[in-house]
Amino acid sequence: MGYLKDSSGVRAAPADLLPGARSVLCLAAPHGPEPLVAADGSRIARYAGGPDYHGTLRERATRLAMAMERRLNGGFSWRVCVDSTPLAERSFAAAAGLGWIGKNGCLIDQGLGSFFLLAEIVTDLDLPVDDPVAEQCGSCVRCLEACPTDAFVSPGILDANRCLAYWTIEHRGEIPDTVKEALGDHVFGCDDCQDVCPWNAPLGTGRAVPAPGRADWISMGRGTFRRAYGATALNRAGWRGLQRNAAVSAGCQTDAGVVGGLGPIEASRDRGASDGARWALSRLPATPPGEAGG
Repeated sequence: MGYLKDSSGVRAAPADLLPGARSVLCLAAPHGPEPLVAADGSRIARYAGGPDYHGTLRERATRLAMAMERRLNGGFSWRVCVDSTPLAERSFAAAAGLGWIGKNGCLIDQGLGSFFLLAEIVTDLDLPVDDPVAEQCGSCVRCLEACPTDAFVSPGILDANRCLAYWTIEHRGEIPDTVKEALGDHVFGCDDCQDVCPWNAPLGTGRAVPAPGRADWISMGRGTFRRAYGATALNRAGWRGLQRNAAVSAGCQTDAGVVGGLGPIEASRDRGASDGARWALSRLPATPPGEAGG
């Protein structure tokens, strides 16, 4: 994730995004707290349910900025930022009092937990400053202990090279074998450090929302993927990326039911997907259950 380092200077300087910027209006939008779990137990991150938040949050924040223009009769400049824009949104949101940055690196609010997404309106208006809220994690270290890859260097500091969310969403190509071993039932992202957070406990108790399983991803064609998921956050990993992840998860969970679909993926030109399928096949029985001769 070199782009984070490359843009570190800009992230702390809103005036580089909007000349004359004087304020950052920080916004939080809750996403569904229900876990997204397939019948085979495989999981995708909660925030990925529904339309891609980059578009939906940008549209909502833009409507707000335009309403401000009407109310104030214009005369000011603004720019909407959502995630992909180089802005240190967590830090600004914490400074604005939307929550505190927890030991898992997520922004946490007393009422919303960490199941929400952020957007910002950078403006040259001189707006009143809100007070930050006190950190309320106390001595709790559940998030640090729950990480399947020990990705936390220290409280609040995450090594992306060991984070399953990075490897299953951002990374292109082959997943290292040491990371494959830890993938478990994760197919897109990882909510483990949020699942155990006491501030999320009252929110994440709803019934799981059905999601595609490993066999679904592995057998899915490119066109079907684009029609069904091209406008969702799942498109960040891409069709082959999700097939790679599903194959690796099948190998971790000994899901022999997908064996029949792994051959075409192993033969594909995509190095990551091919490697994931090859690794899974090396760990699974050659014949799916119920197909062996009697």
